[in-house]
Amino acid sequence: MAKNRVLLVLEIVLLVAMSASPAGCGSSHASSQATPRATASQRLDTGPLGLPLYCPDRITHDQQGNIYVGDKWSGRARIIKLSPNGRELAEWHVFTVHDPPLVTDGPFGLAVDAQGNIYVADGGDNTIKKLSPTGQLLATWGKTGSAPGELSWPQGVALDPQGNIYVSDFNNSRIQKFSSTGTLLAVFGNTGSSIEQLRNPVGIAVDTQGNMYVSDIRNHRFVKFSPDGKFLTAWSGAGSKSFSSAKDLAVDSAGNVYIGDGNNHRLVKLSPTGKVLAIWERPMEFVNGVTVDLQGNVYITAYPVPHREGGEVRKLSPSGAVLATWSATCPVG
Repeated sequence: MAKNRVLLVLEIVLLVAMSASPAGCGSSHASSQATPRATASQRLDTGPLGLPLYCPDRITHDQQGNIYVGDKWSGRARIIKLSPNGRELAEWHVFTVHDPPLVTDGPFGLAVDAQGNIYVADGGDNTIKKLSPTGQLLATWGKTGSAPGELSWPQGVALDPQGNIYVSDFNNSRIQKFSSTGTLLAVFGNTGSSIEQLRNPVGIAVDTQGNMYVSDIRNHRFVKFSPDGKFLTAWSGAGSKSFSSAKDLAVDSAGNVYIGDGNNHRLVKLSPTGKVLAIWERPMEFVNGVTVDLQGNVYITAYPVPHREGGEVRKLSPSGAVLATWSATCPVG
């Protein structure tokens, strides 16, 4: 039991550190006395301004195959838009950052709708922000709390075929469903370890039928829900290994599920029923974010293990071959 408690503590520490400050992406001097400030609200920067990346976190794509990366470090918080071949197209700074910066600051989950609007979980002020395709802030909803419609460190963001938004509400251990204009539509999930409960959900993805897949990090499993939030099934491992600090996941157009299995340094591909289709191991390292484009190419954000200076966005073919790597400068300490 003592060993399990130690592992659980280490897992949560790793989640916080890797989510916003992989061994240095943030400030070790953050405190409850920090005061919020916005990072150049609605500043639109286009062209090759910010590459290489700071510390890439979550990742998603649009219907044209462009890639969006939440990128943050030491009080800097932005979204980078990249072409499919890694050329920077734009960067946007519309996120709340505290002074001194907190590891919970900045963009987490990302999703892009059919019109190119971008939905982002902003951990700095516990809101969801909707941006136009050119980065203008269109709407903000949510606030800190545990009541319906309120959020506490929102993590994953996903869209269903109707354009509704699903948010994994980490500290409240639940999923919240909103319309594209921010109207609360549903809340499901509650804290616990039983098969239908959640304990700190992180990643979330929705397939073409509206089924939801959620990474339940403290219960060490991935849970599948129906469109109305009914529990369908759960997976706790693949091959001979149980999932360990597996944070993010993505679903392709055929309904296959890609799981970034963090501490196992691998990417796992499952069928919609949970059959193991592929396991890609090192050089996976610690996989932080996952997305799959319409051609089946997989993009991940990853960090060296044990942590060394660096990190990267990596593009993989449908068979797992490395097609491209874009480096980051995330420091150690």
